[in-house]
Amino acid sequence: MLWQYIKENMMYYPDKTISENGGGMNFDDLIAYAEAFGQNLRGKKCCAIYCHSEMAAAMALLACLSAEVTAVPLSEKYGALYCKKILNMISPDCVITDSHGNIKVFDIPSAEYSEPDIHPALIMCTSGTTGEPKGAMLTENNLMTNIRGIRKYFRISDKDRILIARPLYHCAVLTGEFLVSLTTGTDIEFYSEKLSPVSILDKIIKEKITVFGATPTIFSLLSELAVSKNNVPLKKMVISGECMSSAVGKRIRNAFPKTEIYHVYGMTEASPRISYLPPEEFDMTPDSVGIPLESLEIKILDENGNKVKNGVPGILYVKGDSVMNGYYNSPELTEKTITDGWLRTGDIAELNENGRLKIKGRSDDMIIRAGINIYPQEIEAELKKDPRTKEVLVYGIKKSNRISTLIGMKIAGDFSDEKEVKAMCIKSLPGFQVPDIIEIVGSIEKNGSGKIIRKKK
Repeated sequence: MLWQYIKENMMYYPDKTISENGGGMNFDDLIAYAEAFGQNLRGKKCCAIYCHSEMAAAMALLACLSAEVTAVPLSEKYGALYCKKILNMISPDCVITDSHGNIKVFDIPSAEYSEPDIHPALIMCTSGTTGEPKGAMLTENNLMTNIRGIRKYFRISDKDRILIARPLYHCAVLTGEFLVSLTTGTDIEFYSEKLSPVSILDKIIKEKITVFGATPTIFSLLSELAVSKNNVPLKKMVISGECMSSAVGKRIRNAFPKTEIYHVYGMTEASPRISYLPPEEFDMTPDSVGIPLESLEIKILDENGNKVKNGVPGILYVKGDSVMNGYYNSPELTEKTITDGWLRTGDIAELNENGRLKIKGRSDDMIIRAGINIYPQEIEAELKKDPRTKEVLVYGIKKSNRISTLIGMKIAGDFSDEKEVKAMCIKSLPGFQVPDIIEIVGSIEKNGSGKIIRKKK
């Protein structure tokens, strides 16, 4: 069903292309390749995809969809150890890889994969920057619902050319960029090298890219580079993956004054898109992620399960046809996460007076200090208003011999020493938010998609 939907849309644009490093193929040839390669997967139930080339990973993914074999995207950018954890957890029948130059299928003799009652088109694993991976089972209907929902608001077409620079391992990229682009006839250029703002901007200019999606961190770095150039062809950008402050949003807008900016929000377990901010509202509330997709309902509850008023933060819940079928081989975790169809996102959110959604951060990132709830992203947003701040990460440090949690901070920017940073914090923040430990760094560690890694302390 999903492959047929994608294929029928691609057939309207036979001459549109996917490409990488100068090589590529048109949609017509891509359809033929996917169906021919899919014949190699006959008798398989589940297949992992581990490719250096993102274009190769995309071709392998479509082959799995055409053969109705559950695909498990992996990414070497997260390291071999983490990928092994995923393989051990799911134990697929085979793996598709381009490790020897060509795309090939290798059987896994010891496979123990068990087909769920409802066939998953994909098992998408959480990023795993902390803890063990969880495999979200996304059905064909989940993905089709989300693709159609994105297409209703995202003004992307066969006149556009998109650069995909993050691994397809991320659902926001796989669904919101790759599959949506196939169904809208958008030319696709893959970028499989190390994530470098300088290289990405050069690629955007050289390849005449009109659409690009990335985290606020990456777009903030691109903004610094773009202000000195007048030939950046970007017409549409999609910002996701991290909480974005108004200050960063305004910085991005100043660098790209004529670009349509979509600030969106989602999570793997929802296939992934949950909400979007219409571009015409970005300048008014850049830190908002807007309104939910038409196929989804949302509610915000306090710790007692009661709905909160607008302006009051609480845990965000989501319900609709794009919500996953559960975690693979984890019924207890699924029951904790989904109740009566409602997905507990674990994100702290609130609605403003206009009913627009704002994400304040993860509930498990929240710092409780002297009985006061502190959201690291709020401290970070305030400090990013200072032009000296390039990147900042705030985190809690629990000490067994202290009643209160300490606040730690890593910051990259134009500062001479920690005393200067401390003075900025005292001036900008209320006393209970001022960090106890400050570390000046050259840059803050990011994952394969350019998202700042929040390690638990």
